[in-house]
Amino acid sequence: MEDENCVFCMIVEGKIPAKKVYDDALMMGVLDINPASKGHMLMIPKKHYNNIYEIPQDEFLQYYSIARAVGYAIMLALAPNNVDILYTKELTKGTVTPHAIIHLLPRYDDDTINHVWQPLKLEESDFAAIGNAIESAIEKVKGADIPKASEKPVEEIKKQEGPKPIEEKKPGITISKKVVVF
Repeated sequence: MEDENCVFCMIVEGKIPAKKVYDDALMMGVLDINPASKGHMLMIPKKHYNNIYEIPQDEFLQYYSIARAVGYAIMLALAPNNVDILYTKELTKGTVTPHAIIHLLPRYDDDTINHVWQPLKLEESDFAAIGNAIESAIEKVKGADIPKASEKPVEEIKKQEGPKPIEEKKPGITISKKVVVF
């Protein structure tokens, strides 16, 4: 399912060099060559999908599970305030990503990432119409057949006996709960 013109497929295939940080049967994680912050990573599904809505539900859940685990590793390694997990088809106006990638954006006090928007001014009738339209679409989605992947991943995610507390502490990170990753 690779797209020979997709730069992200070429990265996965090794045709374009990248700083690979994570790699398994389903996805590859690379450092972004134009990072928004220190540690900005791109999590690239190895199968080509134009957007997240093409990904079978079971694969989608695995991708986000892996992205969450890698995001937690970034927290441990670099001690940012947080790691934003972001999917967008158009990261900047006019720049469309031809592959369903997940951005892991470490957030720091001095970063220049700006997720600020100008709030719309809507009337109560607008909220009602928008809410009703989305509720109606949700009912259609609930009744739809959700595609499942036709093949199991080559490597199954190994199940651990149970969550283990993380012992290592980095500056600025307080770990008070058991965390399950990978």
